[in-house]
Amino acid sequence: MGTSLGRIATFKILPSAGGTFSVSFAGVASLDARIISISPINADTGAPAYASQAAVAGLKNGQRTNGVIVAVTTSSAHIFKPASSKGAQKTFDNFLCDSATVARFQDRGYALVGLFGDGRARAYSLPALKEVGNAKVDNKLDIRRFGDAIVTTTGDVFGWTGPSEMALLNVWGAGLDLSHGVGDRLYNPQATVPPRPTISNLQWISGTQYITPSDMDLLIGGPNRPPSKRMIAEMREAEQQQRLAAIDGRPPSRGRPGAGPPRREEEGYYAWMQRQVQERTEKLGIVGDSMDRAAETSNDWSEGVSKFVAKQKRQMVIGALGSKLGL
Repeated sequence: MGTSLGRIATFKILPSAGGTFSVSFAGVASLDARIISISPINADTGAPAYASQAAVAGLKNGQRTNGVIVAVTTSSAHIFKPASSKGAQKTFDNFLCDSATVARFQDRGYALVGLFGDGRARAYSLPALKEVGNAKVDNKLDIRRFGDAIVTTTGDVFGWTGPSEMALLNVWGAGLDLSHGVGDRLYNPQATVPPRPTISNLQWISGTQYITPSDMDLLIGGPNRPPSKRMIAEMREAEQQQRLAAIDGRPPSRGRPGAGPPRREEEGYYAWMQRQVQERTEKLGIVGDSMDRAAETSNDWSEGVSKFVAKQKRQMVIGALGSKLGL
């Protein structure tokens, strides 16, 4: 584990009696600056050598990994065997490193990939730590937030392009510009906007119906919307009634003209929706009438107060004149 003072502490995980494991302190390595990345790798292949469950379980069977640590600070990169700090070293002279990790390049090997303060992403070979390539990324990402960017083990950089926007770039790339080959569009400017439906005041008052409950259900839920629990229950009840009618040898009951409105437990889904809309409309009408009556009452009260105040002012003026004239 690393610290902001440039120290890396190493702990050993060893098998103990009873199927448990013990952790013991192994030592400290002091580097030159703040630690920003620690990547344990296999010294023979360069593959990650994390203390996974399989690796720790293999310690009981004597399985060992020739592992080293790739530690990156803001000013240098180090490869050493813990807990000493002796090994290969690469110093960044003209720029600082903001984020780094060991990434895999397809099936060809591993490299140390990092973002640097000069606005470029660089890749260094392992274990020689020689620069094998670099790319300009400050035109795609915000260089001020390189420290918040994440470099993944696949060579992808997940970083900020602005205050509230992020982008995912692959440092290996394909040699193509981002402006070409983009086929996804959130908005099609060539699509024709449908005209806005219009309705006159007379049609609004008369309540002309422009959409049915079934059309509204299709518009909101789509053509592939599954039936609701209420509809499923109604279909099951109808099927049960048909089966009972077939057993009794009588025709299934159907609604007759003039037989009156169906009961609530017998009405269909769309009939229930129409009734709900009608009841809400009636309630809105009642609320509107109540608000109109409240407005009329408030207006009458205001007129009464105004008349009373005017009468009092007139009596006060007449009384003042009468007292001066001796009346």
